[in-house]
Amino acid sequence: MRLKIIVNTVFKDRPVSASELAYEKKTSASLGTEFEISTYAWAPNKHLKISFIAPLPRDQKIWYVFFDHVQLFDRNLVPIDLTPIEVPPEPGPGSATVGESPPKPKIPSSKWRWPLTGTSMNAKTEFGYARGRLHAGVDIGGYTADECYAASDGQVTYIKGDRGGAEGRMLEITRPDGWKHLYLHLRSIQVELNQAIAMGELIGIRGGSGFGSEGLEIDGGGYSIHLHFEVRDPAGKPVNPRNILPADGSVPILE
Repeated sequence: MRLKIIVNTVFKDRPVSASELAYEKKTSASLGTEFEISTYAWAPNKHLKISFIAPLPRDQKIWYVFFDHVQLFDRNLVPIDLTPIEVPPEPGPGSATVGESPPKPKIPSSKWRWPLTGTSMNAKTEFGYARGRLHAGVDIGGYTADECYAASDGQVTYIKGDRGGAEGRMLEITRPDGWKHLYLHLRSIQVELNQAIAMGELIGIRGGSGFGSEGLEIDGGGYSIHLHFEVRDPAGKPVNPRNILPADGSVPILE
C-alpha cells in the first residue's frame, strides 16, 4: 500500500497532539510526500496507526498520524475509504494487561550467508555512526557489478526499482521470524514483490545506483560500485550484520 501526505503534518509515536510530544517523539511530513506501508489501523483521537516499509521515517516503523492528513492507496493505487472509527484510548507507556507479558523479540533461527564476496569499503562504511548519522549496514565494495544472492530465506516485501534517492534501487526480504535483510544501490533487481526467496538465490546485481545516477568502480572517492547491506530485527531496529552473519572471510574489513 501507499500513503500520500495531503496536508503538511507530523508523524507521532502516540496518537496525541504533536505539542504534547518531545522533539525525538515526532517528525514532520511534507505535503505530497509518499511512503510505502504494510498495514494501517484506526487509533484514538482520529489517528491512524501506520506500519511503514523501509526506508522508514526516522528509522522507526510505527507512527501515528491524523487520518484526514493522509490518503491511502491499495496495491492497485485505488484510494482507500477512510471513514473514521471511534477507538478507545490506548494504554499509557509502560502499562500492560494483567496476566500478559510483553512479547519478546524473536531471534534468527535459520541460517545466514553473505550476499556476495567483496571487501568492506573502509572502516567508516561499517555498521555504526559515521558522518554524523547511523550507517545502518555494511557497504560491500568491489571493482565489478557482481551478482547478489539472498542472505537468508524469506519473502520479498519491498522493491524500489528506480535509481533516485539516496538508496537507489533496493529491495527488502522478510524472514518467517520477522527479521529483515535489505539491499541498496543495486544495478538491477531479479525478483518480484511477494516472491518467496531461498537463501543463496540470485536476487540482483550490485551497482552504485542512488541520487539519480550509477556508481563507478572503487577509486578511493566518488560514488562507487557497492552493496549497502542491512539486517533489521522484528521491531525494525538495525543490527550489525557482522553480529548475525558468519565470520567466514567473505567480507573482510578494509582498513
